[in-house]
Amino acid sequence: MGEALQEDARSGDGAARVFDGLINFRDLGGIPVGGGGAIRHRRLLRSDSLSYASEADAEWLLTDARIATIVDLRQTVEVDEFGRGPLATAPVTYIPLPCTDVMAAQSRSEYYFRLLKQNGPAFADLVRRLAAPGVLPAIVHCHIGCDRTGTVAAMLLGLAGVPDDEICLDYARSTRASAAIQKRSEERRRNLGLPVMDQSYYDEWEPRADIMAGTLALVASEWGDMYGWAAAYGLNSDEVVALRTALVDGSPAG
Repeated sequence: MGEALQEDARSGDGAARVFDGLINFRDLGGIPVGGGGAIRHRRLLRSDSLSYASEADAEWLLTDARIATIVDLRQTVEVDEFGRGPLATAPVTYIPLPCTDVMAAQSRSEYYFRLLKQNGPAFADLVRRLAAPGVLPAIVHCHIGCDRTGTVAAMLLGLAGVPDDEICLDYARSTRASAAIQKRSEERRRNLGLPVMDQSYYDEWEPRADIMAGTLALVASEWGDMYGWAAAYGLNSDEVVALRTALVDGSPAG
């Protein structure tokens, strides 16, 4: 099931890692940064819920990817229902960061914007924690690894200096997992005795680049850019530079 995105998960010998349970995993390494350089490989990764990971998947994340920190954006009710999977007792730093519910949004672009606004203090604290020594590599996940994870990834990439168009391209890469995400959702709903969602639901959900572009436009309107967002929630320039230094290879921080 997890073959759609495996070009982003490389083992030490360069071969692609095929996961048993994860279907929306990728390493953000290699994304270019404005002014030169790129996000370091094996520093910041994103995924669908690690509760779906097999024992073999978990072993790869620990021994090959050398994950040191797991950032779990799921609500408590989701953690209670699905658990943490085989990494529940792993020797890693676990950061539960349940995104607070947001008021009804008129679009997914606005929904992501409101996530940034209503979770601003918690997200700012996450930046500080990820910039600290020994915290990376980190993997960020929610349930399907698109909406909440996409918002946090956009925030972190923006602060690292990644241009908006590249942030949108990364967000849209989740499209490659859409079929597998839909299949898993339908199987779960059948198992629970719930009706399968109409195809139009999944078509509307599709993670297109223009959706994230709309969010970044709202960020620009409210704060100027992602650096303005950071300042609004108490992050100073030294803290932002520390994150960029931790994430970016081949580019001067600042």
